[in-house]
Amino acid sequence: MSSDGLGGEQQVFLPNDNVHVRSARWQLVLVVTLVAVALTAGVSIAAGDLDWDGTEPRDLSDSAPNRAWHSAIAADPSGRIVVAWSDQELYGDVARDIYVRRSDDSGSTWFAPEVISATALVSALPDACVKEGRAFVAWVDQSSIGGLNVALYEAEVGAGSARRIPSPVSLTSTRPRLAASSTRLHVVFNAGANILHASRPLTATAWPTATPAYTSTALLLPWFPMVAAGSDGQTLHVVWQERTLEGWTIMYGHGTVNGDTVDWQPPLQLYTGSVEAFYPAIAADSEGSLHVVWGEAVGTGPLDQRKQNVRYTRYDVSSGEWISPAVSIDPNPVYVNRDNPTYTAPSMAVWERGNRAEICVAWHGFRAGAFGEDVLLSCSSDRGRSWSVPWNVSGSSDVEGISIAPAIAFDRWGRLHGVWQEHRADMGNDIIYDYQVYYSHALTKVFLIFVARYG
Repeated sequence: MSSDGLGGEQQVFLPNDNVHVRSARWQLVLVVTLVAVALTAGVSIAAGDLDWDGTEPRDLSDSAPNRAWHSAIAADPSGRIVVAWSDQELYGDVARDIYVRRSDDSGSTWFAPEVISATALVSALPDACVKEGRAFVAWVDQSSIGGLNVALYEAEVGAGSARRIPSPVSLTSTRPRLAASSTRLHVVFNAGANILHASRPLTATAWPTATPAYTSTALLLPWFPMVAAGSDGQTLHVVWQERTLEGWTIMYGHGTVNGDTVDWQPPLQLYTGSVEAFYPAIAADSEGSLHVVWGEAVGTGPLDQRKQNVRYTRYDVSSGEWISPAVSIDPNPVYVNRDNPTYTAPSMAVWERGNRAEICVAWHGFRAGAFGEDVLLSCSSDRGRSWSVPWNVSGSSDVEGISIAPAIAFDRWGRLHGVWQEHRADMGNDIIYDYQVYYSHALTKVFLIFVARYG
């Protein structure tokens, strides 16, 4: 059994992949959607999880060996959406590649899957970014499944071969994360005691060696950074987790793009406490406010008996302060499977039009007394001040399925798109390995109701 990476061990499937090792006792379902119901400012409606009223989930990976893992999704105002995942061509084949599938009409139709990783090793854990219609994907190459991380790569979809992203130190358990500013593509990842950053002009054909955005002296080093580009096109925002002597910490850092370099400021602790805090995500809105979420596990003992929550905080640009304390997006905690993934890992997306901002967060877990895990989704129409009752999108527990590892993105019209790993009884018998990448999006008519109610 592999580690979650919090203790610094090498994982088979690395940070935030939330993929395969599932106990037969537990089942997962996922949620991926946008919709919203009546919200009273600052108060969540006391009710059960809602059924998803979006498109019927469909198999997007069409994986012959049912080994599609690590899905990622990105979109931009051009209408282009790109989905990336790690897969193998033949059953039993050790080699893995990064596959992509793209849509140029906001998910109405899709091009056939194609391989983007022209490398010889095991390619895993992709991230995706779309900027002005150009789609970029980054990933990590491993020596073997569960082996050492060897190198990071990035490639533009439909535009040539993979480019290596040099690291000044040996890679640890990591996953590259991408963001695009006005003229540059940025990547962050952790290696050794460092959060590393590299950037290149969108027109460049090579990456410089990454440099430290932050070097830690923490007990268990920094892990799992996520990056967002500010609306000014010149600011980068990064969050990550680490454990200090005082406890588990969620860290935030930012820097100003200065030509080929970034001027990084000393980081802030957004959270420090005795509970375990992990897998943060960050988004920036056009007003200059920041939105950060992370998971937390409360108490001690077996992980599947510990309550887990999704916490949210916001940097309010008008006051110049972070809201404190962080709030729970859902007042009802979840529990998480005893096997990998043992922690909930939230995913976040933001959409804006005029002075409106819609924020959605997806995570997974099972409710007290429930049999199967769900990935839940909640949305806010008032910039994080209140949150909707969660939705369940995949409905996998009704068909003896498992749905894990959601990733979400908004299109230009404010419609939410999501992908996740799906195991169904009719796909294969191995709940550890047999997965496809499924896709669904919110229905426009539901969003229009939402706008009419709160516009």
